[in-house]
Amino acid sequence: MSCGAVVAALSAGVLALATSSASAANALIHVTSGAGAGVCNTTHTRFGKVGIPDLGFGDAIVADCWDRGDNIGNHGNVWYHTVSERYTADGQELFVTGWTYGAYVDGNEAFHSGDVPEC
Repeated sequence: MSCGAVVAALSAGVLALATSSASAANALIHVTSGAGAGVCNTTHTRFGKVGIPDLGFGDAIVADCWDRGDNIGNHGNVWYHTVSERYTADGQELFVTGWTYGAYVDGNEAFHSGDVPEC
């Protein structure tokens, strides 16, 4: 997914082992789409990504709410406010806040099922 240029360097202080759990108010949403979900600065792609790797199938996000934003490829305008990202390949969790496009995460399933409240 394109949200602008990705910053290649990551701060080592941002990486942590996935040992914490989401609070009751947050939803763990697994990436079930093969599109690749980038974490963006806002719900509008023109403002770019936050500078962390895109999420792929099997990874997950922790989201606390959803909002409306860009409608990419006519897949809807739902974006999840993301508070952390979990990468299955290396077992890492990043605690970088941003926005992920619902259709590229889980086909908007958490939105439709009501697992994530509106922001």
